[in-house]
Amino acid sequence: MTTLRFARLAVVGALILGAATATAQRVLADFGGTWNVTVEGPQGPMGSVLTLEQKGDTLSGKFSSEIGEAPVSGMVKGDSVKIALGLDMGGQQLSLQITGALKDADNMGGVVEAVGMGGFPFVATRKK
Repeated sequence: MTTLRFARLAVVGALILGAATATAQRVLADFGGTWNVTVEGPQGPMGSVLTLEQKGDTLSGKFSSEIGEAPVSGMVKGDSVKIALGLDMGGQQLSLQITGALKDADNMGGVVEAVGMGGFPFVATRKK
């Protein structure tokens, strides 16, 4: 009987640990706020501002830079983010995909992918 009880206790413990681990993986980082972004582009560093509103794992907001402004939408997974936007550059549409991760509460880094142009590293700092 003792072996059977121990086996049941081990199964219950494994289930509790598995549930706790699954819950921990659903914890989302906070990406909301205004971010000063620097992209290392082909012409050198370019500054921009990314304003994000987060509701659960969904992001919306606005991207502003010297090449234009555009609404953004994205998703959060853990401490990572994927954001999409399209910029109108004189009648020509430029599609951008931003993939990044938090380094700490107020700093992130990653890559901005410009369709047809490749990827460019970026760093961002949240405004206080």
